[in-house]
Amino acid sequence: MVSIRSIILGILYISPVFVYVGFGGYALWQTGLFRWTWWIIPGCWFIAFLTAKLWPAKPPRSLPNETPKHWTQKDEQALRIVEEYQNQVDECTPEELTDLQFYLHQSQDLARSLGKYYHPKGKELYSSLTVVEVLAAIRLAVEDLEIWFHESVPGSHLITIQQWKYLGKAPKWAKRVSEVGWMASLLLNPLNIAKYLSSKATLQPIAEELRTEFLAAVYLRFTRQVGFYLIEMNSGRLRRGADRYRATFGAHTVESLANPSTIPPDSVIVAVVGQVKAGKSSVINALIGKQEAVVDILPSTKTVSRYRLPIPDTNESLTFLDTPGYADAGLSRSEFKELEQAIQEADVILLVSDAHSPGKAADVELLETIQNHAKTRPELKIPPVVLCLTHIDLLSPMMEWTPPYDWDNPSRPKEESIHAAVNSAQELFGTSVRETVAVCSDVARNRAFHIEGLLAALLTQLDAGKSVALLKAYEKNLDQDRLSVLFDQLKASGKTIVQMWGEERLKLPKPSV
Repeated sequence: MVSIRSIILGILYISPVFVYVGFGGYALWQTGLFRWTWWIIPGCWFIAFLTAKLWPAKPPRSLPNETPKHWTQKDEQALRIVEEYQNQVDECTPEELTDLQFYLHQSQDLARSLGKYYHPKGKELYSSLTVVEVLAAIRLAVEDLEIWFHESVPGSHLITIQQWKYLGKAPKWAKRVSEVGWMASLLLNPLNIAKYLSSKATLQPIAEELRTEFLAAVYLRFTRQVGFYLIEMNSGRLRRGADRYRATFGAHTVESLANPSTIPPDSVIVAVVGQVKAGKSSVINALIGKQEAVVDILPSTKTVSRYRLPIPDTNESLTFLDTPGYADAGLSRSEFKELEQAIQEADVILLVSDAHSPGKAADVELLETIQNHAKTRPELKIPPVVLCLTHIDLLSPMMEWTPPYDWDNPSRPKEESIHAAVNSAQELFGTSVRETVAVCSDVARNRAFHIEGLLAALLTQLDAGKSVALLKAYEKNLDQDRLSVLFDQLKASGKTIVQMWGEERLKLPKPSV
């Protein structure tokens, strides 16, 4: 998009025209007002010149500050490649930026770079892609560019390709037209020499700068759109066409696909994991209430129970999976399989860890397992992890329990201990966890504390969890009806072949459109 700076400079540039139109050139001459208004043109040009000098131009960039929520870590890294191509705008000449072949070559180079990144073992650029994916990427990029150009470029519906090319040579033909106009003006009024000199000093540099920024904005937008859909194409999300993609990601919301029951938009699944005796069940009971936990049980397995917690003032809810504890007691093969399945089903992971227990190697190992599993499914997002430190009442001094505690600004021994436990956990788990919350969930002894803080932390990950759920449902849905689609395609192609044969051999009339 053209910057506010360019818009202001453009207004200052054309404002004299509107002023003279308002007064009326003839009326100015007849009434003698010209002597009072002659300064408007050079004055505005001079102000525009000073504005340009005092307000330096910044290279425009079209990439958003935030990446789409459904993008994986690999997609976000691929965005750096697109940025590198955007940064080449400073080296492009106006002639290149108005050459359609230049944009075609840039698209091909960008496609090769992203293809090598996503498919380093592929021998050819499109060896791992389907025809539908390539056509969908082209269609989506062209549609978005057409909409942007029509809405953002004044007079775009009137500009021809030939006129667009003239922008690359604008200084030459514009200078010639300007020189002829000034010569005629000087013959009519020699006093216009002052306007001519001010124009040479101020107007021409500004006009060149505005032209360059406009062409740069077009190039950056083009590169951004093409790069965006090349990333979507290489990620595999376009393999069922542009319509399926638009229906799911067009509004960047959690929507059902062909089957409305594929992904419930009102529930995010939270897998509660942790070591034995870390306090998983007590945390769930503290969150949803023991009585509700008994009556609101959803279909469960032998070792994984499901509980639903409605989110106040919304139609949404959190579904908790209470998984078997690991480490000390050891898990059977079936229990481990159910734990693994619960993690794969989760949209958010709540890792419950005992704050006063030093043994957290099993928790670290679990997070590494989640990361390693994600590498085998790069098309999916890793569920965000919220760390819940329990049993803070057992931290020293153990006999003290006088909440509330402000461990962010500790002033009491208990607060110091909680602060140290939180910092230690954050250093141990690093970027593997999004949020760290310390709680006490001992409802039986009336020691429930900061449970609302844990719920708030989970709600901050609600959108991220929906993105995880959306991608899982989308990928699952893409592969569900492959055979039926193939059958429909064969039926349609057969019908077309029979129809063509009838038209050619039997001279049957063509069907009316």
